[in-house]
Amino acid sequence: MSMPNLAVFGNRDFSLLWWGGLISYLGNWMLTVAVPVTVLEATGSPTAMTAVIAAATGVKLLLGPFVGVLVDRWDRRRVMVGGNLVLAVIVLPYVLVSPSTWWLCAILMAASAAVSPFVSTSEDALLPRVVPDAQLPAANSLNSLNNDLGRLIGPFLGGAAVLLWGLKGVAIADAATYLVAAALIFFVRGKHRAERTAPVPGKGAVARFLGEFGEGVKLTAANPVLRVVFGFFLLTFLGEGVFSSMFIAYTERVLDGGPAEYAWLLAAQAVGGILGGLVGARYAGRWSPRLTMGIGAVVFGLIDLFTFNYPKLWMSVVPGVIAMIVVGVPFTLSYSTAQTLVQRSTEDAYRGRVFAARGTLTAAAMLAGTGMAVLLGHSFDVVTVLNVQGAMPILAGLVTLLFLPSLPAKEKPKEPALAQ
Repeated sequence: MSMPNLAVFGNRDFSLLWWGGLISYLGNWMLTVAVPVTVLEATGSPTAMTAVIAAATGVKLLLGPFVGVLVDRWDRRRVMVGGNLVLAVIVLPYVLVSPSTWWLCAILMAASAAVSPFVSTSEDALLPRVVPDAQLPAANSLNSLNNDLGRLIGPFLGGAAVLLWGLKGVAIADAATYLVAAALIFFVRGKHRAERTAPVPGKGAVARFLGEFGEGVKLTAANPVLRVVFGFFLLTFLGEGVFSSMFIAYTERVLDGGPAEYAWLLAAQAVGGILGGLVGARYAGRWSPRLTMGIGAVVFGLIDLFTFNYPKLWMSVVPGVIAMIVVGVPFTLSYSTAQTLVQRSTEDAYRGRVFAARGTLTAAAMLAGTGMAVLLGHSFDVVTVLNVQGAMPILAGLVTLLFLPSLPAKEKPKEPALAQ
């Protein structure tokens, strides 16, 4: 573990969090493949499949902003352990799903969407407490890497499991991944309840709850770094919503491809994320955040524009696969830097609320981007719509370069607090 980009794995608590995250992501991606396939086979209706996904998105948008208040009240390690255990229980009823009870998938997806933000928000808020400040950029890059490892391996495992054992087998495997993740995170050392703040005045639990939520909103709005970073997330995820909606259409109509080409591009995207995680772990903390985020986002957008437009000159999937791999580096550098800035710019007492707000913002931006793609798709061709997506990270990068305050590349290392 002497390599600089892997030195953070020498931190026992980070390693436990990282492996727990990877294992649970594998299960998530297995189920992400299995549930839509099962619903589509049971109903023959893409609308039913969309309704199942929409149920989860709606719950996440409705409850997401308030998750952070509770995460800031509770011990974040215990929230992650408890959340994974609850998710293991939630996915088990998938074994009861049959062609006549496919609607159970919508209920279970919504239930998972209500619990999973507690786990992800707690992890984001907990990381600065278990990793020294100087290693935060590397830790965030490696967390991005394990997400992409899950995205690369999980769908393959999920597809194979559906063929061999059906949704029942996938549900049992997913429950097992949550149990393993909970067990690993349980052994993270220390108590991790957020630092105490002055109680919010108000009569009754609801008034105090809303007051604490409002504190998080005010803090985000008042902090110049957070304002720019949240604008960065808004623009990039708005573009991601457009991209995810038009990706299949791009493969079929622009590249004249089919399932094989689509699979190659998806795999290349995940490989690019893994490469970006490794590069980011080594270099993300070496340059100023403004340059890393700004230039990274601009390069990310330019590569996307190349990807969408090169078929006008050469009808082949090969340049697209290469571009999807290469783009993972600037994307991960900019994203992990933004993540680190949120952690460094927010006091521990408010991190849950700020990260919950970030999660809600990105989910809403993805949904808005999807709607934008649908509306623009009625009037413009696929490449023109995707060029809008390519412009979004470029705009986000320019906003970052112009408005993000100058910050040092590295801060003085400090040991994380293990107990409160």
